[in-house]
Amino acid sequence: MEWVNLRGFRHPPARSTEISNDINRLTIAIPYFLHFLGGGVASGRFRSAHRPCRGSPFGSTRSGMMAAMPQLHPDQVAAFCRDGYLILPSVFDADEVAAMRADADFILELVVNSSLANERQSRRLDIRRKSDGTMIVRKIQPIVDLALALARFSRDERLLGPMGELMADEPVLMEEKLNYKQPVPAMAGFRVPEDDDRFPVHNDWAYYRMNGYPQAIISSAITIDECHAGNGPIRVYPGTHKRHIDHLRVRNGLEVPPGTVEEDRSVPVLAPAGSVMFFHSCLVHTSAPNDSGAPRRMMIYSHYPKSAALGFDVRNGPNRLHESPWEWRYQRMKANGAFVDPFRVDSRT
Repeated sequence: MEWVNLRGFRHPPARSTEISNDINRLTIAIPYFLHFLGGGVASGRFRSAHRPCRGSPFGSTRSGMMAAMPQLHPDQVAAFCRDGYLILPSVFDADEVAAMRADADFILELVVNSSLANERQSRRLDIRRKSDGTMIVRKIQPIVDLALALARFSRDERLLGPMGELMADEPVLMEEKLNYKQPVPAMAGFRVPEDDDRFPVHNDWAYYRMNGYPQAIISSAITIDECHAGNGPIRVYPGTHKRHIDHLRVRNGLEVPPGTVEEDRSVPVLAPAGSVMFFHSCLVHTSAPNDSGAPRRMMIYSHYPKSAALGFDVRNGPNRLHESPWEWRYQRMKANGAFVDPFRVDSRT
C-alpha cells in the first residue's frame, strides 16, 4: 500500500519506529522552525526615529535600514534613556489577553503533569513550597516552543517596533519566560526548596553576561494579569541601568550587594492587563511575594540587537532540547492510557 500526500509525492507507509523518530526530529526542529516561520526579525524593518541614548551601549543607527513609522514619542525615548524602563498601558486587548491566559494555563498543566508523569522535575519549571505547605510556581522558561499564541506575540510589531526604536537596531529574540507567581495545590511528586515567589534585587544582565550577551538587551514584559500593590508587582530602581553592579550569589539567584541601591527609590510597576513594560538589561528590579491567592502572570521576551551577531537560542536552546523528549514521552503515556493528568489549573484564580 502507498500513501499519496496532497502534492502527489508517493511514500511507503512508515513503521512505528520511524514515526517515533520523526516525532523526535520534529521536536528538535520546533524552536528553529518557530524562529524562521514569519521571522524572529524581518530584515530591514527597523530604524530608530530618534537618536539613541548618549553614552548607552546601544550605539548609533545602522546604515541601510528602511525607515519605519515611529511608535514612540521623543519624550518616551528620553524617559527610557533616563530611567531604564518605559510602561505602555493597555497595548493588547481583552481577546489577546484571553489568548495569553489560555496558553499560560496550557503550559502550566503540560509542564507540571509532564514532571509528575516522568517522576522528574522539568528544567523549565521553577516551583517553591511555602512555609505553610502550599506551593507556588514562580516561572516557566523557556516557553515559545510550547504554545503558538505566545510564540506569535514574541514577533508582534507592538513589541518589536518600539524596541527597535530604543535599540536603534533590529531586535532578535534571545530569551523568553513566563513569570507566574501562581499558587498551586501541594503535590508530593516535587522535591522543591521551602521558599516564596519573591525575586531578589538584581538586574538581568548579571545572568546574560554568562552567555556572552551584550548589555544592550531590552526586555518587554506583558502583564497577563493586572499588576496591583497586593500581588507582588515588579519594583524597579530608576536610572540604575546606566552602570552594571556586580552581584552576589544568594539562596534564590543573584542579588546586588546590600546597600548598593536605596529601597525608598524603588517604584512599583502597577498596570492593567495587556500593558507592556520595556526595560534595559542592567535595570535593577525586584518583586515581593504574591499573597493575593491569584496568579500574577507576566510574559517576558528579551531581545538583543542584531548587530551583536550572536548565535540563535544559545541561552535556552539546550533546555528545550533536553525537555522535549520527556514531554513527548508524557504525551505518549497519556495517549495509551498509562497516565491520567492529576493537575488542572483552577479556573477561579
